[in-house]
Amino acid sequence: MAKDTRSRLPKIPPVPEELITQRFPSGFTARDEPNAPTAYDLPNGPPEDLHAGKSSPLLEDPSAGRITDDDMRLLMITASEKLAELLQLRTESPEEYTRFIQAYNIFYCQSWARE
Repeated sequence: MAKDTRSRLPKIPPVPEELITQRFPSGFTARDEPNAPTAYDLPNGPPEDLHAGKSSPLLEDPSAGRITDDDMRLLMITASEKLAELLQLRTESPEEYTRFIQAYNIFYCQSWARE
């Protein structure tokens, strides 16, 4: 993997194997894996900027649009770029990818559904 791609990934401290076993007693499942990329892709970027705004009575109206086409485009492009970084890591360094995804899940997805 290109060094610049790796350097863009957040630095996640190593997680002891016993913590991984405790968090994933029946193993790291296909449902566990997407939680970490979703947590990595979405909250820290354009979605957080949209979420940080002030509340509006318009938000109560389900027929009103909530984001612009430009906002949606930015959300999708940003999420795709971050996912591409993770997929590149998975291809070029599967063990490092697994460690990153499991650690990210432990740090950021504790209350997320696993089933």
